[in-house]
Amino acid sequence: MTPSARALWWLYLAAAFLTTRCAAISAEHGALWYAAGLYATGLLLLVALTREYLAADDRRAAARRAERAARLRALQDERVLSWQALERSCCLRGWESRGAAHDPCSCTRKDENA
Repeated sequence: MTPSARALWWLYLAAAFLTTRCAAISAEHGALWYAAGLYATGLLLLVALTREYLAADDRRAAARRAERAARLRALQDERVLSWQALERSCCLRGWESRGAAHDPCSCTRKDENA
């Protein structure tokens, strides 16, 4: 949970508590309709608080899925590029040594299938 989301979560909680407290005071003074409205508002704030918490979990799960998919795509791209490099190399020895122990000018291409 990000710091701003955590702050919003605590603000929702404080607003729900304050609204419920105002509803209790209104009920003590005989304003039952106001008390009912304030209790309903406090309940809605608690629902918003729960929804915010669950949305953070969903965002975290979606980020994990996107990261996993990106890693999988990168791995597949790497495999395709390695096959393309193998096809471009002139012989297997040049591929295995990555060109370090291989001179393409004097290569006899002995390991090619004829």
